[in-house]
Amino acid sequence: MEMFEWYMIRATGLAAYLLLYLSVIIGLYSQVQKKRKQKVTVSLFVHESLANWALYLVIGHVGFLLIDSYISLHWFEVLVPFNTDYKPLPMALGALSFYFLIMTIVTSNLRKKIGYQKWRKLHALNPILYIFVTIHGLLIGTDIQGAVLATVNLLPIIVLGGMFLKDKPNLDVSH
Repeated sequence: MEMFEWYMIRATGLAAYLLLYLSVIIGLYSQVQKKRKQKVTVSLFVHESLANWALYLVIGHVGFLLIDSYISLHWFEVLVPFNTDYKPLPMALGALSFYFLIMTIVTSNLRKKIGYQKWRKLHALNPILYIFVTIHGLLIGTDIQGAVLATVNLLPIIVLGGMFLKDKPNLDVSH
């Protein structure tokens, strides 16, 4: 049974990361489209749906960690940062990422109640979530090599950044 749990821990972690990655890319693309005065309703719906499904998979990931008999982690070792002897830094980054993801989804669902400006400030913290979860995967995961992960993450950011900068108006500095 240990192999099943191990594969499910890996599968749910990788799938959650992939959905989070796609959510980030679509969220950034939505901003480019919004800046171009194009409709973003569908892309924002997909962005939020992918984030929600990433959370469901993370919950599954945590659940499989808790029932895994090989490592035998207790709930407080998984959910309380720096409270384990098993790879404390990557485990802490995983727990913090989990809380960031929950905060992101809850505040996004309460966007109208908390106000758009407050929500934007909270949503601006999401690069921390993405960095934490990426480092978590690199330090504790066995499936993704650093060079592959760097390429997969940098290429879309460069392309979307180029699209975003292309739309910026030229500033006239002559007097």
